[in-house]
Amino acid sequence: MRMLLNAPSRRIDRKRRSCSGCASGRYQRAGTARCVGHIPFWGTIRTLIRTFLAFLVQLAGRKVGRRNTPPQLNGGNIPVRAAGAASLGLWLVLGMALLARIGMAEDQPGAVVNAESQKQATQLVQKVIQDYWNGGDDKSASAAAKPGSSTNVETAFRKAVQLLPDRLDLRFGLASSLLGEAIQTNRQQLDTKMREALKVYQDIQALDTNSFEAPILYAAYARSIGETNASQATINRLMTFDAERTSEYVQKFSQVDQILQLIPNEKAHRTMPKNKRHAIVVLGAGLETNGTMKPKLISRLQQGLRLARIYPRSPIILTGGNPKGGITEAYAMGLWYAQRGVSRKRLFLEDRARDTVENALFSSAILERLRVTHVTLVTSYSHIRRGLCDLQEACLQRRLDLQYDHLAARTKGDLELDTKQERVGIYRDLMRTSGLWAFPGIQR
Repeated sequence: MRMLLNAPSRRIDRKRRSCSGCASGRYQRAGTARCVGHIPFWGTIRTLIRTFLAFLVQLAGRKVGRRNTPPQLNGGNIPVRAAGAASLGLWLVLGMALLARIGMAEDQPGAVVNAESQKQATQLVQKVIQDYWNGGDDKSASAAAKPGSSTNVETAFRKAVQLLPDRLDLRFGLASSLLGEAIQTNRQQLDTKMREALKVYQDIQALDTNSFEAPILYAAYARSIGETNASQATINRLMTFDAERTSEYVQKFSQVDQILQLIPNEKAHRTMPKNKRHAIVVLGAGLETNGTMKPKLISRLQQGLRLARIYPRSPIILTGGNPKGGITEAYAMGLWYAQRGVSRKRLFLEDRARDTVENALFSSAILERLRVTHVTLVTSYSHIRRGLCDLQEACLQRRLDLQYDHLAARTKGDLELDTKQERVGIYRDLMRTSGLWAFPGIQR
């Protein structure tokens, strides 16, 4: 009876905290292992049918063997017919109880979602995120005034959370929009926005005490702004129930801290293998509206060309999407190299990436296919630490054991980033590249 009354739910991956029936990859209702819309109705019905069929088979067997069955059962207290009728009655009662349980599950607080609120929240969030992502990596001051700026993303998610307070994925999106704003602001505003984001992660933890994502994100971002005690306390708590996964992230954090100490190199090293086991990865940058390249991208290509001549057999991965004027960054880059005598056979164009995280994820797939052992990353001086962190994490996700080098490109007016802004930005990229989406179910 306990087995029947506790109806089976959809398979839940406890390690990743995700419902197999949910596209967002996260629990959407607080305090439960089931997403909204995934109450296990058919699983319950299947259990009832299987059990009832088993009873019918057993009953049929009793009838076949009745001639050889003593007239009394259970020590002569219950007749066979009475036992069969009692069993049938029991199954009918259990069936009614199961159906009642299903109705109660669907009427539980938090399981009922107002259709109009759902529609408004979905339209609000989808539109603003689409506009935001059309901006690519544009983090200029003018971009903040666009309809898809981080400020408008935050506003959209705040409204969505008000409409659907039980949707944890919307709360994750709100925290991510606050992080985006923090990276674009000065130090004082950065601290304010970061603390707001950390508060949202704490709220998620309070709603879902078994969550792994919320506390590990809290630990990462607290560490990024120097709140090491709060970060370590959260890590210690996570170690008590998921030590393996927590340890993996602790190692990632240590790797990031090492990369942050790196001084970008502007001169090409000659220490890499001069064969096809070494690849060169050049990161793209935004094009002009007519599709022409900006000085930032040209300087990266020039550094990449120096490497291409030092290592004439190395494949070259050119990564960048964001089409302007009908062409992508990767296409424009490939054309530039071809015009300067680089064989097209050496060029591998990756033209889907919209930002640095996707540069890394999509390039790592090509590196895996090429079976290289060494890679040199080429990007701007102020971008090298972030790009290298993303690429290493993306390759780690594919279990690629590579040796890394880098070559930085200087551009006139290319200034050093604020240390704190860079730290937060790199930690955010790390978490996204590791598989924790910034906007669950919508965008990485």
